Amino acid sequence: MQLYMGGMGFLTWHMTKKVVTKIPQTPEGRLFGYLDEADRLNSGIFVYQTYDFFTSMFVPEHNTAIFLTHHFLAAVTSWMSLEYQMVHYYAIFFGGCSEISTIFLVLCDFDVYFPAEDRGSLWGMTILFCQVSFTLSFFYYRVIGWWQVSFQLWSDVFAVAKKGCIEEYRPGKGWFLYGFLAMDFLLGALQVYWFAFGILPKVFEVLEN
Repeated sequence: MQLYMGGMGFLTWHMTKKVVTKIPQTPEGRLFGYLDEADRLNSGIFVYQTYDFFTSMFVPEHNTAIFLTHHFLAAVTSWMSLEYQMVHYYAIFFGGCSEISTIFLVLCDFDVYFPAEDRGSLWGMTILFCQVSFTLSFFYYRVIGWWQVSFQLWSDVFAVAKKGCIEEYRPGKGWFLYGFLAMDFLLGALQVYWFAFGILPKVFEVLEN
């Protein structure tokens, strides 16, 4: 599933650039424009995050407030984007590009079950490549990129709110945009927390050894 979501994000954001060519690059376009790829991506996110939310309750290391909050918020935002047909431009980045790092994380987990006895072997170098790629892609998409795109999101929402045109596009649904800002902030804060207290200590540990 991560391969699908991350692949969809990378393809649509970087390769075909449909977020730019198919969605008007205006605050109204980025918030209310339609993109089929975003609908399909949101559907996948909702199913996966809902599944992960409930299964995490039965896995001790995942049954924590932070993990459950992340799964819950991701599921809610994807469902609301589907239901109200909003923020398709941002869904591609937050729900797609942010999962690129997770692809490498899944591959890193193979080292837990099939550890490389010789770190200089082909398998050992493959694991090292995935670990480095995970760290760099996480920092690029979930820390730096997340807050850069979030700044644009907040600017767009405040722009359409100032114009008073939200009701013209989605009558009675304006509250979702403000709720989306709150959830974006919480999810962004979680990314910084994970990087600072989860990933960086591991990086320093590897460098010391």
